[in-house]
Parts: sequence; structure tokens; C-alpha cells
Amino acid sequence: MGLIMTKDVRKIKTERDIQQALLKLLESKTFRQITVADICQLSLTSRSTFYAHYLDKYDLLDKMVDGFTKLFASRVNLRFNQIVQGEINELVHGLLKDMEDNRRAIIILFTVHEPNADLEANFKSLLLQEWKKFIKESGSNMDVPVDLMASMGMNLQMTVIEWALSHGESEIDAVTAAINAIRDAIMVQIQPINKKSDL
Repeated sequence: MGLIMTKDVRKIKTERDIQQALLKLLESKTFRQITVADICQLSLTSRSTFYAHYLDKYDLLDKMVDGFTKLFASRVNLRFNQIVQGEINELVHGLLKDMEDNRRAIIILFTVHEPNADLEANFKSLLLQEWKKFIKESGSNMDVPVDLMASMGMNLQMTVIEWALSHGESEIDAVTAAINAIRDAIMVQIQPINKKSDL
């Protein structure tokens, strides 16, 4: 039992070191410029150890992006409902709590746009699905195209996410007021006539 646990801890530590090395390298190089040798050198890992964990640098990136996408997907419904309800303070605090251990990693990975590993695109896709579903379920018969309104809602929410990641809780009151004003403008377009008075 102790031997298995030691191997698991070693595996987790090695993968963490390799992932941290990739993130550090991404602060000064593009993903395409980075080599497995660069990652191994910075993580103090041999090539054979690297390949025991990952097929190549793309597999490493895929696994990191997939992990953060799953983290976001597990919370997207709650965070979506907060913006729809106008709970912007709760949204920002919740986002910061969700991502407090991974803020740096997410900020860095948002700059990498590979065809099968694009964290920012994954976040946008999840939010866009939520907005389209919300508009459909709201029974809206708006003149504005659904795709346009869903895209506007998604972009507002992504802006909040990126701002929260970059700035933390600074200037939260001023930001909350601005976000609420934009949110209200979007919601007025989406809500059926009989619900607009509730906003």
C-alpha cells in the first residue's frame, strides 16, 4: 500500500513540475517555439520520464486544457445564473474562489490557441451554449437574432472572467455597476415583454 501511494505522489509531483515548466516557458515563448527538451530542462525531468507521462507537448497541453475546461464546466451553470440574476459581486467572488489556485495557469493558457487545445475557446463555447439555452427557455420572441444576443451575453461574461482573473477584487464596486448596466441592456432584449418590467 505504501509503495503504491509513493508512486502516486511521485507521479502527481512529476506531472505538476512538467506542467509548471510549460506555463513558465509560455510566459516568454509561444507554444510552437517550446520543445520537449525545453520543458524537460526547466522541470529537471528526463525525456524518458516526460514520455512516460505524455505522448508529446501537444498531449501535455491537451491534458492541461481539458482539466481546466472540466473545472469550469462543473461551475458554469452556477456562474451563468449569477450573471442572469444580476449577482455580479457573487459572480466575481465565486470566479475568484473557483480559480484561486489556478489563476496564473488560466491566464497563460488563455493565450494559447491550438486547434485541439484552446482553453479560451472552450470557456466561450460553454458560455455560448448556456446563453442559447437560456434564450430558448425564456420564450423570447425578440427581433434580434438569438446567435447575436447569445454572443453578446457570452462576451460580457468572458470579459468579467478575464477581468476577475487579471485584477482580482480591485475596483469591484465600480466594475459591478458597469457590468450590471450592460447586463440589463442584454436582458431587456431577451426577456419576453411581460417579464421586462421585472428587471
